[in-house]
Amino acid sequence: MNAMCPVSFEKIDENVVRANAAQAVVLLLLFLFSPWKWLILIVAADFCIRGFWQPKYSLFVAISKKIVALAKLKPVLVDAAPKIFAARIGFFFSVLLIAAWLLHQNAAAWVIGLMFAACALLEAAFRFCVACKMYPFICKMT
Repeated sequence: MNAMCPVSFEKIDENVVRANAAQAVVLLLLFLFSPWKWLILIVAADFCIRGFWQPKYSLFVAISKKIVALAKLKPVLVDAAPKIFAARIGFFFSVLLIAAWLLHQNAAAWVIGLMFAACALLEAAFRFCVACKMYPFICKMT
């Protein structure tokens, strides 16, 4: 089965996407390794805004745009649809993580949190989108 992603005509800056992923990694690690468990609510809200609403209202996007501007990185335009799909998957992971936390399922929270952080780290560090690799299997199931 070949990897495929959803396609749109809207373009977004890959540098902003990678900075968003880096912020997610930091907050997920803080969630896992600190007493600040409420941070996952910020992560979930941001993924929800980016995946289901308007990315222009995302806190992560606002911060990422500032970082990219300060670093004077040239825009690298990519298709927005795969990144929106990935944000929806991120929101799903966030909801699972919140549920595990609220139900005091610490082992499950650790597994979900580490998987989520690993996926975000792959995007931030290597431009590797795990959601794009999952997309064909999700399409086949629906």
